[in-house]
Amino acid sequence: MTFKTKIAAAVLGAGALWASGAAADVELVHDKGFWSEALQEMGDAAGEMTGNRIIETAYANPEQYKAFIYTSAASDDMPNMFTWWTGGVYEDLVDTGQIAPLDDVWDAMIARGDFDAGLRDFYSVGDHVYGVPLHLSRWVALYNKEHFKSVGLDEPQTWEDLVEDAAKLKAAGITPFHATTQDGWRGFIWFQEIMIRTNPEAYAGLHDGSVAYDSEPVRAAFEIWSDWYQKGYFTDPRSNDEVADFARGEGAIYLIGDWAVGLVEAAGMKSGEDFSAFIVPNMDPKLPSSTILEGAPLVLSVAGMKDPDTLAGLEFFVSVDGANAWAKASGNSIGNANAEAPNAIVEKINADVAEKGTIAIDRWWEAVPAELQGEFVAEFNRFMLDPTMDTAEQVMSNLQSLNEEYWAEN
Repeated sequence: MTFKTKIAAAVLGAGALWASGAAADVELVHDKGFWSEALQEMGDAAGEMTGNRIIETAYANPEQYKAFIYTSAASDDMPNMFTWWTGGVYEDLVDTGQIAPLDDVWDAMIARGDFDAGLRDFYSVGDHVYGVPLHLSRWVALYNKEHFKSVGLDEPQTWEDLVEDAAKLKAAGITPFHATTQDGWRGFIWFQEIMIRTNPEAYAGLHDGSVAYDSEPVRAAFEIWSDWYQKGYFTDPRSNDEVADFARGEGAIYLIGDWAVGLVEAAGMKSGEDFSAFIVPNMDPKLPSSTILEGAPLVLSVAGMKDPDTLAGLEFFVSVDGANAWAKASGNSIGNANAEAPNAIVEKINADVAEKGTIAIDRWWEAVPAELQGEFVAEFNRFMLDPTMDTAEQVMSNLQSLNEEYWAEN
């Protein structure tokens, strides 16, 4: 089946996409080892439904994975299909010239009514679109319902509620917030959240160099963060078992993308019964409700686009059957409007977003220049391991030195 024939079939119905050709295995390379089992479950479903089984291949941590992909690009030997991130690293990847445009794939997805046309822009660079959603996740506060119930708490509706709830939880012997430096990348999470809740305009300015990392809005965020640490509101950041710790009751509130819901369920909690989620309120109630939106892309190399089996694997992933298989395996949504909600929490947050008119804000990891990611997050991790304002001042100074150097050259 030619590419154009495949696309025509896509418009008529997803079921026709995989009707020809011999069965083949398709490799999906990624850095998300915590989803290996779920990705393979989805890949097995692809094999059963289409004859094209997807084989997941996990590769190291994010920094090593980026180095592997860029080295592969330099040697003209990229994987056919692999996961990535949006933002600056996405643009850098496209600039290699080795990533296939997926304009026709998106035309078919939109024509079927599976995806909103507006979502296409999220994965576009210039005049073309280069990725489809591996997942679409809002960053929310998962919370342990039993912990909240034991202290008589409801979901916080204001910043003041959140602060008071944290004090009540601590007084009851329950650590309010769960956060770690596991895998090296998580250090930005609470900085990001405090910034968007206190000064979203300054948060946006950090990413284009117009706001300094040692400015007063940043210092104010660190003061809140440090104060909460001094009050004992955070769990031990050195844990390497973050999800399981939360499932065991270590920490009442776990700030993370809703992609983690399936991981928490796999660790023993049931969404909607044992834990739920809320959108963190703003310090200034006049600010619009907002959440960080993360939408990691699945991409094809130019060589992958030329391989019918690889293209069929990607097309299955974004189909209703693929979206449902992935949701069942992982608890993730990819934004397919005709697929089922993957779990009770995603369904609840979807309703909350609609009710509050919640807007989306870019995640720090994708918004910060790609060249700064690793060194910056290492500084945030350093603060979490010694969360005093003295450390914060050193961190801010180091961040701003790197920031100034980058923007002076770009």
